Amino acid sequence: MEEKNIIEQIKSLSKQVSFGEATHVDEDKSLVLEDKDNNLHTLVPIETLNALVLALKQAKQENFNLRLEKTIWKYVPVDFADTWAVVMDEIEKTHNIDENISEVSLNRIVKSIKKKHPNLFLNIDDFLSGGLRQIGS
Repeated sequence: MEEKNIIEQIKSLSKQVSFGEATHVDEDKSLVLEDKDNNLHTLVPIETLNALVLALKQAKQENFNLRLEKTIWKYVPVDFADTWAVVMDEIEKTHNIDENISEVSLNRIVKSIKKKHPNLFLNIDDFLSGGLRQIGS
């Protein structure tokens, strides 16, 4: 399905570009075309394009995972894996998976979960208060 969408986009774009006479095939078997304004364009095998799209998707997922991990740690979870599972469940329920979720949204989601499920997080204020009482006793 996605491959067809990419092919349709390529066809649409190719109708908008007119190329000059200069063409050649480079080392990786990609066709390189030069247009009338001396801009270079390349046509690559669909397998190469798919590999590139997959690599970009994986990088986007890694970036999201790192941002989410940083946000969760900021709120001091008792058990990171449990907290991660609850947060991911909430994100899947309320957001489109392909949507680019901002730092502010991640903060809001984790903060909301901390209110709903306080047992997932350490309450630093309680910890410090109890610790100070013990020291003062």
